[in-house]
Amino acid sequence: MDNVASLIAELSNRRWEARKAAAQELVKMGPPAIPHLVEALHHGDADVRLVAAKALGWIRNAAAVAPLTKTLGDGDSDVRRAVALALSMIADAEAVVPLVEVLGRDSSWPVRAAAAEALGSIGDTRAIPALVAVLGDGYLEVREAAVESVARMGQAAVPPLLKALDGGNPEMRWGAAKALGMIGDAASVERLQQTIKDKDPSVRQAAVEALGKIADPRSVGPIAAVLKDSFSPVRYSAVKALERIGDPQATAALTAAVKDRNWGVHWAALKAVEKIRSIQSEQKPPV
Repeated sequence: MDNVASLIAELSNRRWEARKAAAQELVKMGPPAIPHLVEALHHGDADVRLVAAKALGWIRNAAAVAPLTKTLGDGDSDVRRAVALALSMIADAEAVVPLVEVLGRDSSWPVRAAAAEALGSIGDTRAIPALVAVLGDGYLEVREAAVESVARMGQAAVPPLLKALDGGNPEMRWGAAKALGMIGDAASVERLQQTIKDKDPSVRQAAVEALGKIADPRSVGPIAAVLKDSFSPVRYSAVKALERIGDPQATAALTAAVKDRNWGVHWAALKAVEKIRSIQSEQKPPV
């Protein structure tokens, strides 16, 4: 007990190395250290609360979930972020509702991003609506975390993501397209084919990339049409998508794209044509 008390006391040491070493020793103790670390979550020093939260995450025991969720309302944003990441490591469904609340209301974007990450780690489909909602968040880091996490939910996330493609916020449409590509469900192909005509170039690019990942031959024609897009990154993504699909029907459009005025698109198209023709020659039966 004296050893535990001394280690807890070290969590307030001014030297980060000392605090880290004490936390590591407490983690090695495992579950017996949890009550002491939970008590440290109420310490007056934010650095102590932060290290205690991290240590509880490293122990990965569900007994810490309830006290950690209560600390999601801490006055220090760094502590709240550490708590969310600790809950991500424990990955217990008990934390879903508190994390969803944090995702929707916390004023700090690093905290929202950590909450989104945690919800993905837990993998509970109850979080899907909240994750889809923050695909339109004002901060890229939050959107990217939400994309990764909602994609981990699999097919259950497809219907709300398809609906999000109609969102008025281009960031939300971008995120929905990215997530659908990561899920790879063929049911989203038709709607993504419509999205490659979106007025926002970043959304068009995300939709093209998603279709490339799904690699459905039905997308060859619509993607080939994008090779005439006014935005060169969209054309480049279209070339890479057609290369990934690898359908010979794309050869003519890719050959035309070799003449693209953008050097990157030109070289990507040249490589894609060579790759598809190489695959074709390998598939021909020997004479």
